[in-house]
Amino acid sequence: MKRKLLMLIPFCLLFTIVFVSENTQAANYDDSKTYKLVNRNSGKALEVYEWSNADGGNIVQYDDLGGMNQQWRIVDVGEGHHKFLNIHSGKAMEVTNWSTDNGASVTQWTDWNGESQQWEIVDLGNGYVKIINRYSGKALEVFEWSTDNGANIVQWDDLGGENQQWQIIEVSPSDTIQVNQTIVVEEGDTFDGEGRRYVANPDTVGDGSQDEGQDPVFRLEDGATLRNVVLGYPAADGVHTYGDALVENVVWENIGEDALTIKDNGHVTVRGGMAQNGDDKMFQVNAPSTFEILNFTAKNAGKMIRQNGGTTFQTSIFIEGSVITDMDEAIFRTDSNSSGVTMTNTRYSNVGTKWYNVQNVTENGNYEF
Repeated sequence: MKRKLLMLIPFCLLFTIVFVSENTQAANYDDSKTYKLVNRNSGKALEVYEWSNADGGNIVQYDDLGGMNQQWRIVDVGEGHHKFLNIHSGKAMEVTNWSTDNGASVTQWTDWNGESQQWEIVDLGNGYVKIINRYSGKALEVFEWSTDNGANIVQWDDLGGENQQWQIIEVSPSDTIQVNQTIVVEEGDTFDGEGRRYVANPDTVGDGSQDEGQDPVFRLEDGATLRNVVLGYPAADGVHTYGDALVENVVWENIGEDALTIKDNGHVTVRGGMAQNGDDKMFQVNAPSTFEILNFTAKNAGKMIRQNGGTTFQTSIFIEGSVITDMDEAIFRTDSNSSGVTMTNTRYSNVGTKWYNVQNVTENGNYEF
């Protein structure tokens, strides 16, 4: 039988309805933290099956093994909804093909902020939540009350079953490492922090204030990749890039002086991750460059991107599938008439003037909330 049926007398049904209505509430989560989701009925964790990086990769339940494919970033997209981003793949949990059918599969897909990728998290008041898709209005569940590894995750009418209830548990960084001198990622190399937190020695690297001249925690040479790192407080002057660089799934818990500075010509891509809590700029551009920011969460700073004041070189900014909130001044500020920005499929709120002296702007599919 597809469902387990509960036979309740009218009085009990009335009591249940009153109890839930008085105790359900929206749940709050920290965009900078990582979480795992454990099903109440099976005790198993939500994961992307077989560590897939592909669009359409299936989402299932499995024994809680602590892998990054079982870890999620929960990002507030406004209006009472969140998106779930898999730490391993960087892709968003969604209902396949915008389905509104019971039993439709839940998979991962490139994060583009669509309503099929947005979920309401409702606190049930018992240590568990239900997770409701914004587009379909249906609940996330383990299909047919399965307790097997690999059982499919689907959507179904919200029936209140324990297979539709989830515990959301914070996963802390595995270690915190103090950095006494800048870590240099050499040309063409990859530094994978595997989820560890790195903090600057305030005496030798920098105290994370707005004082100029602090050293970075990481220096990326041409062609270097930095991934799966948490930068804690103090973060000194964050990350410096010299040439082409990929910064993937890096979280700045506190921005410090700047989160990232482009120091030399190159194509720099920031994919996934988030940065928050800066007094001034988040990203500083000091050289002609192409700067891509994909599926990123930017929160609470003076401005998100600043081209070095008074410079007239050309820089090209591309922002896609991101969430940007609480910028005092702007998303991008420049003094160059030749620099420009393209922003697509991005949600934003309270960002000041948005484009400060930017002469070349292209926008598509964005949403202000």
